[in-house]
Amino acid sequence: MAAEDCADATCKLNVRSVLLAMKGQEPDMHVDVDVPYLESFLGLTSSVFCFVPRGKSAWSSRFFQTFFAGCIPVLLNDRYEAPFGEFLDLPSSTIKWPATEVPELVSHLRQMHTETVHALRVGGRPFRCWYAWYPSTVEWSWIDLNRSKFNETCAHYHLQNAYVAVTQLLAPKATKSKLRFYGRGVIPR
Repeated sequence: MAAEDCADATCKLNVRSVLLAMKGQEPDMHVDVDVPYLESFLGLTSSVFCFVPRGKSAWSSRFFQTFFAGCIPVLLNDRYEAPFGEFLDLPSSTIKWPATEVPELVSHLRQMHTETVHALRVGGRPFRCWYAWYPSTVEWSWIDLNRSKFNETCAHYHLQNAYVAVTQLLAPKATKSKLRFYGRGVIPR
């Protein structure tokens, strides 16, 4: 399908337009576009469900932000595979919904049992730190000042962070490589 054939809410594949068209129809649903970061984050922290539609890049910072905001991420991108799904039980904290069925999403979310919603929210808490990168030297001084708050959120940060996760995923690949060195005069083992 050509991009010009899918330019507004009449095209189910244009998830952002479909969501924006629902803006006036759902009184308790906050959907907007191009809002300042602080307003966006306040919207996340006051929400139960946070929509994560397809972005302009291969990853979505909104997905990571949802865990820190305490809302349940609802992935609206059929081709997006969330990072670290190889060892994190993402279905225990995340809803992945077909992009072509966004109009049916709100009624589905409203029918979810309170216990299920609570379990999804609680299920996302341990994943917060897995999506945080190890801080720089400058950031460590800030963390030292706020250690009690940071430790409450990420008690095992030294063992559970994005750097550790990437290392865990790449380590098996490095040990399976047949040709460790490339170049002129290098003899493969």
